[in-house]
Amino acid sequence: MAEKKTWRSTAVAITAVGAIGLTACGDGGGNGNGAEGGGAISESHLIQGGADPSGVADDVAEQAVEGGGTVSIFNTEPQYLMPGNSSEVGGSKVLEQLFTGLTVVDYETFEAGPGVAESWDSDDQVTWTFELGEDWTFHNGDPVTAETFVDTFNWVVDPDNAQQNADFYDVILGYQDVVDGDAEELEGVRALDDHTLEIELNEPFSALPLMLSYTGFYPLPDEAFEDPDAFEQAPIGNGRYQMDGEWEHDVEIAMERYEDWPGEEPGIPERIEWRMYSDPDTAYMDVQSGELDVLDQIPPNRLPTVEDDFADHFTGFETSSSEYIGFPLYQEEFEDPDVRQALSMAVDREAITETIFDGARQPAESVIPPMLIEDHEGTCEYCQHNPEEAAELYEAAGGPDELTVYFNSDGGHDDWVEAVSNMWQETLGIEDVTFESLEFAQYLELHDNQEISGPYRMGWVLSYPSPQYAMEPVYTTGQSSNYADYSSEEFDELIAEANAADPEEADDLYIEAEEVLLEDMPIMPLWFRIDVSVHSENIHNESIYVDPRTFLRAEQLVVLED
Repeated sequence: MAEKKTWRSTAVAITAVGAIGLTACGDGGGNGNGAEGGGAISESHLIQGGADPSGVADDVAEQAVEGGGTVSIFNTEPQYLMPGNSSEVGGSKVLEQLFTGLTVVDYETFEAGPGVAESWDSDDQVTWTFELGEDWTFHNGDPVTAETFVDTFNWVVDPDNAQQNADFYDVILGYQDVVDGDAEELEGVRALDDHTLEIELNEPFSALPLMLSYTGFYPLPDEAFEDPDAFEQAPIGNGRYQMDGEWEHDVEIAMERYEDWPGEEPGIPERIEWRMYSDPDTAYMDVQSGELDVLDQIPPNRLPTVEDDFADHFTGFETSSSEYIGFPLYQEEFEDPDVRQALSMAVDREAITETIFDGARQPAESVIPPMLIEDHEGTCEYCQHNPEEAAELYEAAGGPDELTVYFNSDGGHDDWVEAVSNMWQETLGIEDVTFESLEFAQYLELHDNQEISGPYRMGWVLSYPSPQYAMEPVYTTGQSSNYADYSSEEFDELIAEANAADPEEADDLYIEAEEVLLEDMPIMPLWFRIDVSVHSENIHNESIYVDPRTFLRAEQLVVLED
């Protein structure tokens, strides 16, 4: 049975918000990442921008145990190990080591870098030509060719195969015909010869090479099509690492370095063991005892003691994972942007991130993660805490006296949602706040049916690091993740213009689109997540990196001599 909780905010809880405000002011404020104030993540332990763009330095890599050694890493039980079907972190970070796509992400520039494709070109951002390297093989020795990608893409989008990542292909010419059953193959994907792949799109899309780095576009060998269920128990990829045995469900996925991988930087560890845990607290203690090498995201309850527990063996990493509160614009009381702007300005994001999250959140002043665009400091005027202006604006706009606030019950959101609601009551004079907390599946069903009647919690993380992906799937008209039902012709046109522009021109257009979005305020950005990882003494401190997608760069880990 789906869980549903309903309760009301009380006057006692409002007093707690006053305590949050006093704590934030009393410790000297802070910058939202815990560098000042009571947060657990000090500047000396925070890596800004996610992964170190230069990778592991040569002198660090040289300290690895002979052969590379074995590293054990925390993981949750994957939902799937089929690239076309894996849309959660537990499976995708394993598949990233087993497979290499047409492109990979260059985390120095946040642009696409060579994967199987050595180069690519397009004159109009519609028709793209990819030149593939000739030395790529799957782990069983079969060659990876242009036809491999044609077969893979057609298999993923085939409705009979029910792959969760099929929607990513909707930019490709002929996608809708395949989905509707009017065609068997994608019209826009063609092998011109063994090592030349042509992809034709429905419209200009400059972010295509970056999107093709995503899990759902990894190439598949013929064995995957012949028996998908069997393939998933021991996937045959073309990546840095190959399976060592089968997937031991709820126990371990082991892999060994693939010595014939033709990419530029082979993995450092000789063997990676992904250990399955249902409880991250248990993993935390196992790292303390040396039974596990790396836990890449510690549970929130461990933040206050992590420095005492691990000394220098922990690090915080900025990520693209964000949370926001959205407004159902299909409800009359939220149609006025002044109401939405006032609700946003009434929230002290810095106080909540420091007091409730111990600095493991960075207050948001943008929708685009700051790391993606150089010198992008944010455009969100209404994300600044301004209680006086918020109260005046809310009263003038006739904001509602009662609110129902919605959030999913399986993410530990109770404390911060109540703190936000208390700030609304205290600042805006809202008389009554009711909470609706539901399991995620039921929660999404309410959104799909437009049965949300008040502010709601939602999050977003980038599957590939592009400003386009930070906005288009969530805020353009008619998108399935546009739960606010936001529609702006100006915003949509700017996104389309940015998608069609050369990459060097696109960022400015995406920022313009973001400015329109944040003036309309269909959602109020809250914060970006900081992931805190811990590791054993067996792992070199400088080899630990978590990228903006929240993926640990397992191939960079340096195992030290005992």
